[in-house]
Amino acid sequence: MKRSTRWHQATTLAFGLAFLGAAKVYAENDPQPQTRGWIPYTHAGYVGLNLGTAQHQTPCKPGFECKNPRIAGKIYTGGMISQGIGLEAGYVNVGHGKRNGGETKAQGINVSLVGHLPLAPQFHALVKVGGTYGWTRTSVSPKLPGEPQGKARGAALTYGAALAFDLDRRNQLLAEWDRQQFKFASGRHRTDFYSLGWKYRF
Repeated sequence: MKRSTRWHQATTLAFGLAFLGAAKVYAENDPQPQTRGWIPYTHAGYVGLNLGTAQHQTPCKPGFECKNPRIAGKIYTGGMISQGIGLEAGYVNVGHGKRNGGETKAQGINVSLVGHLPLAPQFHALVKVGGTYGWTRTSVSPKLPGEPQGKARGAALTYGAALAFDLDRRNQLLAEWDRQQFKFASGRHRTDFYSLGWKYRF
């Protein structure tokens, strides 16, 4: 892994942890429903669905079609573990991309800490820091016999941010960005996932 990439990930992780700390401080006066979440030891539980598009950063050879997935999505559940700090788990599928005369597919299971910072009575900023265990599949054109292809799997850091709007006490809309790291046959590459989501709180 390049030194610049390590520095970027360390900086992002430090920012995320700082945001989580700020969320804990500023959200103490934000009342949370005390319903139990589906994840053990959480309250104010919720489920959610996001749909959007993903940008795969896997290599692309000149002269071959390279297109990002048309649609990507994730489903998840979560809850609060303290004032301003939540825990979320879900399944993410960043779709099928066209690369080097073949396809790249990536999906995984994600677990993240989520910081909630109220901006206004109905608006919230969210930041997520966690990990994804992903599995991928890559195929390439027969014209590239030496190009890596096949299946790969592994765990890696993931992080993201979102803006949320409360429709009412139970329904929330989100605009979200996630950066996922997946292990492909050609190595570890990032995928940026941009989505709109709906969250239902118990």
